[in-house]
Amino acid sequence: MRALRFVAALMLLALVVAPPVSAQGFLGRLKDKAKDKIDQHSDNAAQAVVDKADNAIVCAATDQQCIAKAKAEGKPVQVTDASGHPMTGSDSAAAVNGVSGESADPPGKGIWLNYDFVPGDRTIWTEDFSEDQVGDFPSRMQLVDGNFEVVTVNGHNWLHTQDGGWVVVVLPEKLPQRFTFEVDYWTVNGMGNPLSFETTYNGDGATWGCYHDNVWVDGGAGGGKSNKDVADPAANTSGIVTCRYTVDGKYIKGYMSGQRLANVPNANVIRGDSLIIHIPGVAAPAQVLVSNFRIAEGGKPLYQALMASGRVSTHGILFGSGSDQIQGESTPTLKQIGTMLQQHPDLKVLIEGHTDNQGAAAGNQTLSEKRAAAVKAYLVANYGVAAARLTTKGYGETKPVATNDTPEGRQDNRRVELVKM
Repeated sequence: MRALRFVAALMLLALVVAPPVSAQGFLGRLKDKAKDKIDQHSDNAAQAVVDKADNAIVCAATDQQCIAKAKAEGKPVQVTDASGHPMTGSDSAAAVNGVSGESADPPGKGIWLNYDFVPGDRTIWTEDFSEDQVGDFPSRMQLVDGNFEVVTVNGHNWLHTQDGGWVVVVLPEKLPQRFTFEVDYWTVNGMGNPLSFETTYNGDGATWGCYHDNVWVDGGAGGGKSNKDVADPAANTSGIVTCRYTVDGKYIKGYMSGQRLANVPNANVIRGDSLIIHIPGVAAPAQVLVSNFRIAEGGKPLYQALMASGRVSTHGILFGSGSDQIQGESTPTLKQIGTMLQQHPDLKVLIEGHTDNQGAAAGNQTLSEKRAAAVKAYLVANYGVAAARLTTKGYGETKPVATNDTPEGRQDNRRVELVKM
């Protein structure tokens, strides 16, 4: 029932703040005339409609008093990060469970114990629809078939559909031999068709995708197939899940909820410069939302890269927005660093924290310092690395490696770097 109330609110929101993307003539002119008013009120309208329909208490992940109060009253909790963005299902559950003394699944614990997904180092394409107007079709996608519009839920933009359809992304370059792919997905239990991705129209290439509780890979012509449900599908009957994939040569691995669920070693991966996305439809009143896409090139082994250039950048150490608390998904990258330091006891490194230019410069500087210190503390506590071998420094937004004028550039600028000393 909660899922139905939530998606019904989204459908109402789409009707209130945005006519369909195919609207022309009078409706199109009316939309243009009302554009400024829509822009001003869409965030508040989305928040109010969704909160009312969902009957949930909205709490920041760090506000344990708010979470505890909601649980005591028997009300559902909508957990957000520091910027008000809804958190993924696993992170939300961790925040709620942590209040009651149950495992909050920090890095290396609980569901993250055997997790091995490491995101690519260099962002090729990323999209969170933050630069699109509510009600519009995304500016960096091409419509093939269907009805889609950008909506705002709890302060974050999503691509929304009920009917489903196909969209295409033209990438700035051909996909490399090794890359990773990530996307946040909101749907409901019982969805008949999956969210799916492919890189060619000819039907021979590999495809991959996910349901609300399942990840799958089809290797295409000459390739194998693999899929598996999450261990506890009831945990993901509603809410956001993150679907992740590693593609290395012909090898594709798929992940969800801290688990590796698909594993195809002989996929026919056709590496072009297009990503073809099928977003499923669903019967009313349910809806489908997707956001936070990221495709990134995989890097060299950590120690090899560090020795080659004296420094290595990683995007696998993740923090909540505006927070220095390390998220559980960081487990594989922290393990790589910790193991490297154990295997090379003479190695000393400087841990640098960097941010993009969003927000106040002073706040970014402080945040980068705290994040670098948090990484050092974790390595000392969990891998027995002598504190004297690790130095930390925060640079805030002062040393970008890419432009802050594009989503891809900002993504690359938010990083932790290791420098050989």
